[in-house]
Amino acid sequence: MNIDLPHTTTSEACNSVTAQSEELHEMLNILVDGIETLTSDEQRLANESLQIHLTLATLAEELSNVKLSIDESNGFLEGAKYNQDILNQALVSLEEKTNDSLCASYDGTFVWKITNFQEKMSKINN
Repeated sequence: MNIDLPHTTTSEACNSVTAQSEELHEMLNILVDGIETLTSDEQRLANESLQIHLTLATLAEELSNVKLSIDESNGFLEGAKYNQDILNQALVSLEEKTNDSLCASYDGTFVWKITNFQEKMSKINN
């Protein structure tokens, strides 16, 4: 009888179990590396998300300040336009008073200002 046969079968079975164990070990290493990569990515994304959240809060505050500044500028411009309208009315009134004073006489007679008198007289004489 051959006694070596069961020993060879046991040896082959051990080699097969060892090979499967090594394959499982390699798979576990791959999975562990994948988990570490995912954990690292998760941490990086959490940090980026926090940074974006802080930036968003800052931008929202700046936007509010810009809107307030625009409102203040619009109020200032409306006031300046109102003042300009008043000054324009005062200028028109002053021009009218100036024109009226050029034609008014204090002794009961009117004085007329004739522009380009010499030219007009020469045309009449010719």
